[in-house]
Amino acid sequence: MQRIILYDILSKLPKKGWAPNPSKTRFCLGHKGLPHEIAWVEFPDIAATMKSIGASPTAGGMYTLPVIKDPNTGAVVSDSHAIAKYLDETYPDKPLIPQGAHVLVQTFESMFISTVLKPSFKLLMVRTLEIQNDINREWFIQSRLKMFRENRWEDMAPDGKAQQMWAALKKGLGVVDGWYQKSGGRWIMGDTFSFADIVVVSWMAWFNAILNEQERQEIHALHGGRWARLLKDVNSECNTNLGSFEGHSHSFL
Repeated sequence: MQRIILYDILSKLPKKGWAPNPSKTRFCLGHKGLPHEIAWVEFPDIAATMKSIGASPTAGGMYTLPVIKDPNTGAVVSDSHAIAKYLDETYPDKPLIPQGAHVLVQTFESMFISTVLKPSFKLLMVRTLEIQNDINREWFIQSRLKMFRENRWEDMAPDGKAQQMWAALKKGLGVVDGWYQKSGGRWIMGDTFSFADIVVVSWMAWFNAILNEQERQEIHALHGGRWARLLKDVNSECNTNLGSFEGHSHSFL
C-alpha cells in the first residue's frame, strides 16, 4: 500500500505539528494503521498548494487543512470529518464513526466548540501566534483580526479579558467532563471509541502545544486528570504520540 499524504501546518515547535484539525486526521490514520507521510505547508501557501493538487475548498469557500491525497485511489479529500468518513468507507477496518452516527458526531463537535472554545478563542489565538514561524506571523495576525473583527492585536485578549476567557474555558471543560461522566464508559459513547473522542483530544493536543506551563498544569489537574488521561488513552488506541500534559511545555509530538 502506498503512503497517504496528509497536508499539515508548520510551526516553530521542534516537531513542527500543532494544529488541531490535522491532528484529527493523524489520529484517524493511526487508529486504522494506515501508512502515511506529512506534507508541511506554511499558512500563506495553503490556498495555492491545495489548488495545485485539486483539493476542494471547505466552509466559506476557503482552502483549509487537513487535506489528504490517497495515491491508492486517486482521491483528494478536504475537511477532517469528510476525511474520517472517506477512511471508513475506503478502509472499513476499525471504524471511526459508528454506522448512522455521522451527524451526531458533527453535532458533538459543534457543541464542544461552542461550550469550550468559543468563549476563549481570542486568548487561544494569542497563544497560537507565539508558536508561528516568522513567515506566518503577519498573515496570522491579519487573518485573525479580520475573523474576530478587531482592529489591534493588543485588543484580542488584554489582561482582564484574558483571565475571563481562561475561566470560561475551564468552565466549559467542566460541562464536557459531565458528558463523559454520563457516558458509562471511558469514551463519550461508553465503551465505543469513536471520532468524537479524537475530536476532543485533538483540541487538547492543541492546548498542550500553545499554552504556557502554568496553564497546561491547570488543564492537567482539572476533573481528576481527565484530559491528560483521555489524551493518553486515545494515543494508545491510535498508536500515536500527539501531545502530553505530563511533559514539558510545547512538547507536541
